[in-house]
Amino acid sequence: MNRLLYVLLLSPLLVSAQATIDTLHWSATRRLQLSDFRSPTQPGLGGSEFYYQLGYEVRPTSLWSEPAVDAYCLMFRNLSWVSETAKNERTLAYNQVLFDLVEVHARQMKAKLISLRADRHFKQKAKQIEYLTNSELGSEVNRFRGETGGGDDLEALQRWQRQVVQRLYDTPDLVTTFHSSKVGFGVFFGVSGALPTGPLAETITPPAGLAMGLDIAFRRTILLLHPTQYNSKLTQGFMHQNQSWEEGMRVRPSLLEVGIGRVVYDSPRSRLIPYVGYRLLDLSPRDRNDERYKGYSLTNHAPTAGLIFDFKLGDNTQKPDRSEDSFWFIRTKLSVSPVQATAPFSGGLINLQIGLGGFGRIRKVSYKPERTAIPLPGSIL
Repeated sequence: MNRLLYVLLLSPLLVSAQATIDTLHWSATRRLQLSDFRSPTQPGLGGSEFYYQLGYEVRPTSLWSEPAVDAYCLMFRNLSWVSETAKNERTLAYNQVLFDLVEVHARQMKAKLISLRADRHFKQKAKQIEYLTNSELGSEVNRFRGETGGGDDLEALQRWQRQVVQRLYDTPDLVTTFHSSKVGFGVFFGVSGALPTGPLAETITPPAGLAMGLDIAFRRTILLLHPTQYNSKLTQGFMHQNQSWEEGMRVRPSLLEVGIGRVVYDSPRSRLIPYVGYRLLDLSPRDRNDERYKGYSLTNHAPTAGLIFDFKLGDNTQKPDRSEDSFWFIRTKLSVSPVQATAPFSGGLINLQIGLGGFGRIRKVSYKPERTAIPLPGSIL
């Protein structure tokens, strides 16, 4: 059988053939077949040619998340060929040992890459590991070719076949597994409007302003920190702590909600979060430089309860090969709280907020070792 070509040095050839590249990834259950050698036989040559590639990839992730390292071993079917006189089981067995040998080194390389620290020197160290792995693989391939006589020595071929199958078992496949952290973070920006009820409706115009928020999630429980800044005007004067709040005064209500919510419904398109908590309302004159209103402040504390509906943007379907728990959303938030302060500044507030936000969890990567057991055929024809 003819020499084994090292595909990592085939860049010019691969560029010219890129329109017809046909690859086959190594599989423990799907072994090589004669139909996988799809390149035309080279005139005047016998035996076979097996083109392969050994490499790695690092999938970048979001901020604070771990990178995912993977190594791959594949065959270029559009470049590999078998001559008419070599289309037999022995040729398949010979090339299958080569393919299995590449997979053993791919697994060893992945284990070394995983052990690297993800810092600014990672790429340089990873390239060095890839180079050394390919060098070791090339040396072993040459030894395999020499000991088996290119596949003509049946006894040596069977011995290598048994050895490589055992090495596949002893070198577990480190299957990359993705899962999301229990902790997640979200932000929200939007517009807000409040509807006063009771005597308060006769005292102040419906406030309107800008809202923002921070969500800190632990599993399905979410801590909400949502401040809102409003603008409004008094339609009725009142006294508070010997201070006269005059009719027509322009005021700036500030609202801070601190609550605990629970995700009771979560789908790829939406989620629903009821919550309860504490509400702080601070009322101050809009013009703080006006000497007449210096020192004016009205603070009110009260419980609050509300409901959050997030409409998720994009495709958030869970995929088996990765864990994605980050998305943009359009949020609608409705809350109700009482106001018990100086009459007639009392009643209640119905608060409605609409805006855009994002949520994400830190993605974690783990590697599950799986041993590969491959049954050997009784004989090689």
